[in-house]
Amino acid sequence: MGSFHPYGMPPPVPPYFYPAPPTMPPPAGPPMQQVSEGPRVRGGDPNAGKSGPKVKLPNFNPEEDVNLTKWWLNISTDPVVNTGQRKEGFWLRIMKGYNSSRGVYPERSQKSLTTRWDYIKECCTKFSEFYSSVLRLNPSGMSDADKTTEAMARYAAALQKPFTQMHSWKLLKDEPKWEACIGAHSKVHVLDDDSSDAAAGGANGVGGPAESDAPASSGSKRPIGRDTTKAARKKAATSSSSSEYISQMNDMWGNKLSLIKESHAEMASHHATMAVLQEKKITTDRELQEKKMSTERELEERRLALEERRLEMEMNDRESRMEVERSRAAKEECAEEERILSIDLDRCSPALRLFYKRQQEQILAKYSLPPP
Repeated sequence: MGSFHPYGMPPPVPPYFYPAPPTMPPPAGPPMQQVSEGPRVRGGDPNAGKSGPKVKLPNFNPEEDVNLTKWWLNISTDPVVNTGQRKEGFWLRIMKGYNSSRGVYPERSQKSLTTRWDYIKECCTKFSEFYSSVLRLNPSGMSDADKTTEAMARYAAALQKPFTQMHSWKLLKDEPKWEACIGAHSKVHVLDDDSSDAAAGGANGVGGPAESDAPASSGSKRPIGRDTTKAARKKAATSSSSSEYISQMNDMWGNKLSLIKESHAEMASHHATMAVLQEKKITTDRELQEKKMSTERELEERRLALEERRLEMEMNDRESRMEVERSRAAKEECAEEERILSIDLDRCSPALRLFYKRQQEQILAKYSLPPP
């Protein structure tokens, strides 16, 4: 009793404190729940939300636990329906109320909320048992905060983990509905303990009828009968035949194991051979592919060279034709100029005389200009 207190409180002073209750196993559920939820079901459609990828939601935090606890109290203490609620409708109402007031936190499904509530209920129920045990001691000089701290210390010592649902327990501890749940849970534990004690007493022979019916003494020993003798002989013969059968089975299993080992060795050799052949095939295919690609590359280079040569020849031919055309046009222009210069203006009509005079002047001006 003089050991260091787990939560830093001073050691309890007798006779106000007694040893903590027996160690209880930790709850099966995780402390913080991670639930993978699919799309939400809206409008009561049972087929909605069955397809699509699941999204992993974050763990519940204290604010969400408080919201869930408040809605559980509101729906369970509803004076309109009260005890006339089925489980499905009850949790459907809780889910709608919770999601309507969840704020910035993610939307939760009915399964997620029921699983989380089971964990909250289990933790708060066990803590209520430790808190009740502290209250029954009625220690003087301790405040309510000290009693709560002592209950938390006993909870941590018994379950080897701290109590993390104080925010939910503060909402539940003074509610009649919660006290009724705690009372029903305690009655179930008492009935389980009584049934286990009765079963243990029957198994140990305490108070059972077999004790009174047992004979006081076994004075005479009953002789071995004929059936017992035959059974013993049959058992001996069976044991000898069983030993032979076992040796034969061992031989058969030894042969079977050797065959299995041989078959495994053959399969390993076959697999190795197939691996070598496959590697050779892959190498050959790679070489053929490289040769094919090289041949195609050479053919493409030749085609490009021929195409380039053809284009060059076409360009040279086009330039030659243009040169011939320019030479012919120059000759025709020169012949026309000679014809215009050789015209006698005195023999022409006045209109033609004026036209040809201007043409002659332009021709003579063109040739009189200095070369560029």
